Amino acid sequence: MGDDLAQCWIAENGSIRSINPEKGIFGIVEDVNWDGDPLLMKLLREVGTEVIWSNVLIDESDTPQWVGNNEEPPPQKGVNFQGPWERGMVDKNGKEVPMSHPNSRCTLTNSALGNYSAENENGDGVETRIVTYSGRDGDTMPPVWVARTSDEGVVIGACIVSAATATEVGATGVRRQPWANAPFIPGSLGEYMAAQFEFFGSAKIAADKRPILSGLNYFLTHEARGGDSKKLLGEKKDVKAWMAWLERRAHNEVDAIDTPIGYLPKYADLKELFKSKIDKAYPEELYEKQFSLYIDNIIGRIDLQVEAYGKESNIPQKLFDILKKQRQELTELKDKFGSVVTPQQLEGA
Repeated sequence: MGDDLAQCWIAENGSIRSINPEKGIFGIVEDVNWDGDPLLMKLLREVGTEVIWSNVLIDESDTPQWVGNNEEPPPQKGVNFQGPWERGMVDKNGKEVPMSHPNSRCTLTNSALGNYSAENENGDGVETRIVTYSGRDGDTMPPVWVARTSDEGVVIGACIVSAATATEVGATGVRRQPWANAPFIPGSLGEYMAAQFEFFGSAKIAADKRPILSGLNYFLTHEARGGDSKKLLGEKKDVKAWMAWLERRAHNEVDAIDTPIGYLPKYADLKELFKSKIDKAYPEELYEKQFSLYIDNIIGRIDLQVEAYGKESNIPQKLFDILKKQRQELTELKDKFGSVVTPQQLEGA
């Protein structure tokens, strides 16, 4: 329904319905290209949609350009956020000046998108069966996992840890990002968390319409799984396969591996979805790297959250109880299998 914001309610038939209250996209444009974002690129380059640009390079032909668009030939000169620019120029510290600012943006109306649904404007919203929480997590959580209960799903959102983005001016490194939308949370974290527990755990939600709550993470790197590269362990379009698995899981069409952090997909299901959805091979070796649990990393994250939330006021005890239980189960797995536990071991356990 949306990147940061969605308005959700429980309908009379027991389903959750949602609507995106935002009229348009105000999106970071760095690394937007034809390979990863073809629908958006079509609007930015071909259709003639009205676009408001900020912090991009305007090249010699008055065309907006940005880092990561992967277009040829690359521009050699233009004007950007710091003034006249040419390829290879450096600042006073000898650092190369990028073509565009990390917080370069494109702004356009949602309705211009080729996959935009007019249902979003009729006031009834759309039935919502999957809720995902996602952060820029390079070293810890698997690409996709589903909470065992709605309460554990709320905890997934509350415990997002993410690399800082250009949205957060001046922020660097990895930090806690509750629900990945902290700047938009009204009131205290404790009140917001309590409202989420109450909403998703409501008895008004019909059993056959209850959504699954899940984590989504395509930022794992080779380096984090024994390699020597900071490149992604996979690619952006893999999200189509992860989302397709969530859709099947929401309708009880696939089984899963029960783990302390939630349900993980089985290899055979993902292999088929990678082929059918994005026509891509999915080696079992890659699956094992992505879905093995790195116990020490996850326990470290739990300890971080417990300490941080312990300093907040009015945090529901339920959060601490769930994290304590997960930590205990993870410790038992480590005692049995070691600090890295493979999907095969998890399934056997």
